[in-house]
Amino acid sequence: MTKTIVLAVDTTSHVASAAEVTADLAARAGDRVIVLHVHEFAVGRFGRIQVDCIENEGERVADEIVRRLRDAGVTATTEIRKTPVGHIARTIMATADEVGAWMIILGSTTAHDVPRLPFGSTSLRLLHMSDKPVLIVPRSQEAPSVPEPAAATASS
Repeated sequence: MTKTIVLAVDTTSHVASAAEVTADLAARAGDRVIVLHVHEFAVGRFGRIQVDCIENEGERVADEIVRRLRDAGVTATTEIRKTPVGHIARTIMATADEVGAWMIILGSTTAHDVPRLPFGSTSLRLLHMSDKPVLIVPRSQEAPSVPEPAAATASS
């Protein structure tokens, strides 16, 4: 029987580690993955404005992760939701309930040195609110690969 994992992603660099762990878990168990990005909107006198990322960036990130999961042999789809500011955790939980997910996975967003708080407000809320297992994947300890500047490469 195929089970479902919800991988909640934003547009920061920490999602790569969470995607790798999700791919490994889903491939081993034959689970399908819903890659979820939630857009946050603020509403006020100025109208309704998206505050989580630039337009279409969440979709681009989620679609890229889905492509990588599929390349690894995992059944994966993208899900995009919208919510008012401050309700991302509830939207992730509601989506997980709707798709019958058995687990929610997300990456750790915190970059500070407080050892007992390796997560942000969304993951903390999920830990306290969810009736499903929530896996928070720490960001990779490896330094990101950054191409050398063209001037340095030419002089080498």
